[in-house]
Amino acid sequence: MKARARAESLGYVKHFPRTGIEGWFKVEVVAALALGGKVKVKRLQNTGPDLVIEDETQSSMSLELKAATNFDRAWLFLDAIRKYGTPCLFLGDGTGQTGLKASDSDNFEVVASEVFLDGLGGKWLVGLVGPRAAPNPAL
Repeated sequence: MKARARAESLGYVKHFPRTGIEGWFKVEVVAALALGGKVKVKRLQNTGPDLVIEDETQSSMSLELKAATNFDRAWLFLDAIRKYGTPCLFLGDGTGQTGLKASDSDNFEVVASEVFLDGLGGKWLVGLVGPRAAPNPAL
């Protein structure tokens, strides 16, 4: 029931086109990580990437979060990857989307993406992308 209420809250903000909803997204991501248990939020940041997360081996990494009521690849993740060089977890309008794929010319890799319904008929695309690894010339 809680997950459904969270998803439905997205449907109400979707009426505001081209609106950033990163504050909402940050709260939900931190809550989900706290419930999951394997990865914890080590630090929230106001400058640089939004989160520093840590796994059970105490390895940490930075993660940028981006969310908006529209879908603009440049704003949702391309600019963040260029700016910080870290993975980016994003959420945007999923209307007309079936998932996210990177082409050979893109400078990012798709780790995962999924389209889901918000409970009020709206579609959203959530995904994790990271900088494309440089090819290893030794191979």
